[in-house]
Amino acid sequence: MALNINWTPKAKETFLVIISFLESNWSEKEVSKFVSATDRIIGLISLFPNLFSQSGKKKNVHRAVISKQTSLFYRVKKGEIELITFWDNRRNPKSLKI
Repeated sequence: MALNINWTPKAKETFLVIISFLESNWSEKEVSKFVSATDRIIGLISLFPNLFSQSGKKKNVHRAVISKQTSLFYRVKKGEIELITFWDNRRNPKSLKI
């Protein structure tokens, strides 16, 4: 059974920042590839919440790598998945706040 997906405001914001960056610096094809990859990963998370490894930042927070440059952090809650934030993997991990 697939769990519901809940986007936090920070997840929405960071996703839109990435889309905006891709639109400004890359082609529509790259934007489409990123959105498709994100949808595929979120679908997998919904079906298999513990598929991706725990992040080590906090208990029950998982990290799914969407691309070489981007990861998605999420947590499993009762009956739902909470998308926390999208993260640029090139940034200093110490600045990640979950």
